[in-house]
Amino acid sequence: METIASSDRFTFGSESFFTDVTDLLFHKEGVQLTSVSAPQSVACYQTKGLEKNFRLRLVLIPLMNGRLLGRLSWLDGQGVDHVCCYVNEAFDCVIRKSDGVWIKQAKSAEKVCLQCFVKLDK
Repeated sequence: METIASSDRFTFGSESFFTDVTDLLFHKEGVQLTSVSAPQSVACYQTKGLEKNFRLRLVLIPLMNGRLLGRLSWLDGQGVDHVCCYVNEAFDCVIRKSDGVWIKQAKSAEKVCLQCFVKLDK
């Protein structure tokens, strides 16, 4: 029987991922992120110094096969969740095919999160 992927893997991987996203946002958009606590999130980072308040969250979703999938999304000031992408344990951006199989995308999750933020911050 396959063991369920531990949320610890996502927690450990999220540190490096959010460091990369924080650096990318700061260098491309001049936006700073700071870690905050949020219910039901493995990790949550809030924008700092902007008129609008956004939170980038990582939430875990259990799959039928016993594995976990991460959902990265921006939560806006009105509480609307804007999904950026889904990630596997290695923080590869993945998409679900019509047959239900999750496959790796060419774009990095960091870049997808940046693109999503730019659209929201207009």
